[in-house]
Amino acid sequence: MADQVATLAGPLPPQTGRPSPLRGTLVGAIAVVVWATGGPVITFAPGIPPFQLIAMTFVVFFLTLLPVWLVRGENIAAKFAMPAKVWIVGTLGPWGYTVFFFHSYQLIPPVHASLILMSWPIVLLLANAAFRGRRIRWWHALGAAAGFLGAAVLVVGRNDGIAGFADGSLWGYLMAAAGALTFCAYSFARSSWPQVPTDAGALFCLAGAGLAAAIHPFVEETVMPDATGWAVIACFGLLSVTLSLYTWDYGMKYGQVRALVSLTYLTPLMTAFILIAIGADQLTAAVAAACVLIVGGAFLGSKDLFTRAGRAAAETS
Repeated sequence: MADQVATLAGPLPPQTGRPSPLRGTLVGAIAVVVWATGGPVITFAPGIPPFQLIAMTFVVFFLTLLPVWLVRGENIAAKFAMPAKVWIVGTLGPWGYTVFFFHSYQLIPPVHASLILMSWPIVLLLANAAFRGRRIRWWHALGAAAGFLGAAVLVVGRNDGIAGFADGSLWGYLMAAAGALTFCAYSFARSSWPQVPTDAGALFCLAGAGLAAAIHPFVEETVMPDATGWAVIACFGLLSVTLSLYTWDYGMKYGQVRALVSLTYLTPLMTAFILIAIGADQLTAAVAAACVLIVGGAFLGSKDLFTRAGRAAAETS
């Protein structure tokens, strides 16, 4: 793995003075809280097309850090000198997840979209177990199975059943699942790249904004945001894009990855409660069952973190 990372990072110099794991974990935990607000915020601007919204919110990250770089007198041009593979993954990871995020929220009930999108920690848990020298034990498999069953309950537990997919909502569920897989792959890769500075995320988002802006006129009609729309763009851009990506990247590189992943299991619950509280969705038997299965399965899958026996088994595997 170390050789692969060195090859991927290429000419990027190694960082010195690595922050403590506790600090990295606490900073990363900020993203967990911020993510819970992303879905509810988007429900207040349903008329803005997805690619336009991505272009307008992603550029906020770059515009936020640009003044900081200028004040510090940093060489901004030098920041763009990253290997092609880093650019591709760093850009397409958050960009792809957000594309699936916005489209799924427009096609299926928000709580359904949120629960499926935030099932990515289960997949990341399996990826860490499979590709980082650890065996997949029974609690990993059972936890993942419970999470996937929860997602299935959401799909078949709709009021109109599977027959309701005639309205195109099947694409919404598929996009939510694709979003979960995309962010899992991105988090797995970024946790292996401590050489890539965290503020590089602003450049990745700038590239993502340009990509979305290039696609937008071919697939969407431009919509001029009203006052609420501008507020949503500002909030989502500053919080769900800038703050969450910056703090999550920091946490993935310097914090305890398994602890952070376990904390993300609370995000779909918080999001569901907020959406239901603001009237954007309703609590149904399928939603309640899915919450128990997805969140419960996620905690079961992270048994290593919460029990001494589990930690000892993980360390010896």
